[in-house]
Amino acid sequence: MERLKIGGLKISFALCQFELKGLEPPQKILSNISKALAAEKINIEFLTYNSHNSGAYHISICVNQNDFYSTSKIFQRNDLLPLNWEVIPREGIGMVTLFPYDSALAILAVIMVSWGKNSIPIYGVATSLSAVSFLTDFQAIDKAVEVIQASFQLPGNHAPLKPELHYYQSSLRKKD
Repeated sequence: MERLKIGGLKISFALCQFELKGLEPPQKILSNISKALAAEKINIEFLTYNSHNSGAYHISICVNQNDFYSTSKIFQRNDLLPLNWEVIPREGIGMVTLFPYDSALAILAVIMVSWGKNSIPIYGVATSLSAVSFLTDFQAIDKAVEVIQASFQLPGNHAPLKPELHYYQSSLRKKD
C-alpha cells in the first residue's frame, strides 16, 4: 500500500497545556487571558477554541513548559475567569506538526489510528491549509515521530525539525 506523502514534520519544545471549559461566551475571557499572559511576557504557542451544541465552550492554550508556574498563577486569579469555568492544567506536552500536500483529512485518520495502536495520546488537534498539529505527551514525541515516519512518505533526506533556539520577550528597551 502506498503511503501518503507529507512535506515535512516539525516538533516543538516542551509545552504545558491549560484546558478551559465553561458556559459563558469566551470573547472577553480570551481577551483577559491574552492581556494577562502578555503582561508576564508569556507567549501562546498553541490556541484552539471550540463551542458545543450544549452551549459549553472549550479553550486549549499551550505555553512553554518553563512558564507553567507563572501561567498557573494567572489562571488562579479571581478576576480572570468566571467562577463556573474549569481549568485543567497538563505539563509535559509536545506538539508535532505535519505539512500535508492535499490530504489533511486522511492524515488525521492515519495519525489517530496509528497513535492509538501505539498508546500515544492526543490532547489536541489544529488544522490549517498548510499544517496539521497534534498535541501529545512530550515524552512520547520520539515514538510519535517513529510512527509518522513508518506511516507516511517524507521527502528524501528529511529529518524532523527540532527547535534549537527559543526567543523570550524582554522588558529592556534599547536607548536611542
